Amino acid sequence: MKKASYLFTIIGALAASLAAQPRIDLVYPREGDNIGPVANSFIIGSVTPGSQLWVNGQKVEGNNNGAFLAYIPFTAGQFQIKLLAQKHGLSDSLIRNVNVAPRSIMISPDSLAIVHGTITPGQELGVRTGDRIAVTFRGTPGRKASFSIGRGQGIPMEERIGRLEQDEKALAFSDSIVPDTLTLPGTYMGSYLVSGRDQWYSEKIYLYLVDTLGMMAVDSSEARVSTWPESLMVWAVTKDSVTVLKTGPDLGYEIFLPPGVNLELTGSAGENYRVKLAENKDAWVKKVSVSVKAWPGPMVSAKLAVGRTFKQEEGTLVRFSLSRACAFSAKTSADGMSLKLLIFGAQADMDWVRYDPQDKLVKDIRWRQVQNGEVELEIFLSQPLWGFDARYQQNNLEIEIKPRPRVQKNRPLAGIKIAVDAGHSPESGAVGPLRTLEKEVNWQISRRLGNLLKNAGAKVYYPREGDQQVGIYQRPARAAVWGADILVSIHNNASPDGVNPLEDSGFSTYYYQPFSRDLAMAVHRQFQKTLQVPDHGFYYGNLVLCRATQMPSVLVEPTFIIVPREEAMLLTAEFQEKIAMSVFLGIKEYLLTIAGK
Repeated sequence: MKKASYLFTIIGALAASLAAQPRIDLVYPREGDNIGPVANSFIIGSVTPGSQLWVNGQKVEGNNNGAFLAYIPFTAGQFQIKLLAQKHGLSDSLIRNVNVAPRSIMISPDSLAIVHGTITPGQELGVRTGDRIAVTFRGTPGRKASFSIGRGQGIPMEERIGRLEQDEKALAFSDSIVPDTLTLPGTYMGSYLVSGRDQWYSEKIYLYLVDTLGMMAVDSSEARVSTWPESLMVWAVTKDSVTVLKTGPDLGYEIFLPPGVNLELTGSAGENYRVKLAENKDAWVKKVSVSVKAWPGPMVSAKLAVGRTFKQEEGTLVRFSLSRACAFSAKTSADGMSLKLLIFGAQADMDWVRYDPQDKLVKDIRWRQVQNGEVELEIFLSQPLWGFDARYQQNNLEIEIKPRPRVQKNRPLAGIKIAVDAGHSPESGAVGPLRTLEKEVNWQISRRLGNLLKNAGAKVYYPREGDQQVGIYQRPARAAVWGADILVSIHNNASPDGVNPLEDSGFSTYYYQPFSRDLAMAVHRQFQKTLQVPDHGFYYGNLVLCRATQMPSVLVEPTFIIVPREEAMLLTAEFQEKIAMSVFLGIKEYLLTIAGK
């Protein structure tokens, strides 16, 4: 009996020892992650509550629940993050290896070198007469540089003082980040204007650097250059549900097109085609977003003819007849009293606009030929626009204009259709120090908001419920098909590498369409009144869930889930209810401003 009692004592002591043993869970960065060129960045994770924690010899204070966030120095190259936790004389340790990009490559002035990774362009190019090919690289300062396309004639380059490219997202989302002023000597730049004599097929770009003794360093770019003959007419048809035209290869989103739109292609760069919109305007589109077709002859401008309006049960349909489905952009005026369309690749021959006498929403339609191949149409309204949908039916461009919903002063939410989008899924979104998944918290808050809205008489639709896997472009599309009057997307934030979440965190609100700004500001004001976290800012954001045109749409980030204090708050029903109530009151406040109008 004594032996059994002694054995139980040993087992109990061992169990107590294991319970006291500290454990480290480093959530981010992960093993082998590639980190940008930062001098400092954050790590997040958790440790057994009550433990003392050191990161690379620096003591780190954790939250009561064991969650921690540390902002530590990083050095370029393979970098080790060493963690040590201690509790009651017991310890745990962990080493995490990551790769940190250098801020810049330092080049010895005594060398003769071309830094291969700095050569641009670095992708396949398709060019035409009149295009200018810009070439840059970094090499030993104070040398003589030139380049050639293929083994053709050398083209001289000038040495300039370069500067590091800034992380635009870090600058936008942080008050603690300042622009990097590091200069880069030995930055060589040159360009070549393509002429009709140039005939290239998959030619390399060669770089030459010569010192004062006549010694030469030679390298070549990853780019291959080919000329597109002027006689070659290439066109494509958009095939995605939403095809994005950008300001440059992989640059800013500018125009969003439905399927079936014809585009004239005039060149390429890597995975992008260049699109000719008008005489003095180009855009770029991903190659995978279009189907390329041969065109038997010159692509003549489409003819824009008759315009008509049709009163509908809810709103007005405006139809413009074209001889071909052309690219277009649509923007509302700041006051919402007009909608302006730019139609590219078209010439106006519009002598007639037929108005539906039963319609009171559209007051007038005016057009002008901006330049060859570009027509501007402006639709003037009798009340501020609530939303619109633009699409092609064969070659007819149809604009469905949505008026304000009927809002009752005593019950402003009654009958209003509100889509509440729980951000993320199938991907988890951001992950907190305790491995809290953003997508799960977003859904919990969305349900609370939905219940508040339903109790106030609103109709609620969730584009994503539970663990449903719904693509990001499907969400606003589902809301529009359902006929939503308002779309709100619920998220929680995380920082990019290099930003200090200890200084930059809290709530933020985003909008894109001008007619969504007042709704976004109403919600943001409620966050300011209710949430006990910092105000991280009010943003114009070129985000998919904010770009919806069919209804006012906003995206909210009530907290930074990677900050231990804010993650802990998010895990409580009380704080989730505060977030939901803030959004609810913001929507209600916004609707009251238009009640009875």
